[in-house]
Amino acid sequence: MATKNIFVLGAAVTIFALMAIAYISYFGSPTPAGRAVTTGGKPADVIAWSNGFPSGEHFNLNIHGKKADYTCNASSGGGSIFVNEYGQSLIQFIQNRKSGIAALSVIDPCSMSANDPAKIQLPYGEYQVYARILAKPGNTKTGENRSVIFYPRLIDACNDNVTAPIDGFGDLIDCSSESLIGLGLVTSGGVFDKDSQYLERIVPLKGANKATEITEMFKWSGYACSEAFDINADGQITLADVSADLNADGVIDQADLDLYLALNCAEYTHEWIFNIADLVVYGWDYYNSGSKLVQVRFYPLATTTF
Repeated sequence: MATKNIFVLGAAVTIFALMAIAYISYFGSPTPAGRAVTTGGKPADVIAWSNGFPSGEHFNLNIHGKKADYTCNASSGGGSIFVNEYGQSLIQFIQNRKSGIAALSVIDPCSMSANDPAKIQLPYGEYQVYARILAKPGNTKTGENRSVIFYPRLIDACNDNVTAPIDGFGDLIDCSSESLIGLGLVTSGGVFDKDSQYLERIVPLKGANKATEITEMFKWSGYACSEAFDINADGQITLADVSADLNADGVIDQADLDLYLALNCAEYTHEWIFNIADLVVYGWDYYNSGSKLVQVRFYPLATTTF
């Protein structure tokens, strides 16, 4: 049985190492939300001959790549964020189950370094997510293709422990409040179904670049546990937290830890990452190689008619 790594999140931010890298080429065919029967030689898959995006209600996020000397205005609002044209930036997505926001909201549009995250809050719910690289396709002199690599990571997760109808939880965008119940997160064999996705623009100078679906980047598999089960408060749930021979086989071992997790934690398989807690902060380590504009669209599953 694979070793299970545990990370306790809540008031403190814990970052985990990615287990593997899965590359998805930008020219790959996206999985369409729906299909349409057409005539006149058009393919049945509407997305195959469109810009790659489904047609339907959605929220837009534009990620602008800027040179290192760019002065970013940190005022909130709009649907754009600004990252390094070359190098690493950090992008954070936030969902609060009790928030009343009705549209995508850019809280902080600037991430001109790996330690200064741009922050975007989404209305609570599940989405189908697509992205594509726009602007110039590459440097014709050097042959460089503009590309982006996303490395997903779970940054923060917590639950509201106040039962009153109005307690201010809906206004929170992180887990720093003392009124929250932190979650210990147990991962087995990798946290995300796709640990990274690679988007590269490789079309001709005058070609149209199509979107690809990246919803898998928001799907998560593993356990979510209250930090109360981290008995020795060391930030991890290990055999040291198991004080009894739960399966009565005469020894406290990995089997007992597995049972301890099964009894006390919620297990998720291929789950929308924001469903594991009342408030979740999910991020991308964002490595840009010359992309000036990446467009991301979020299609709400509950309200979008594709």
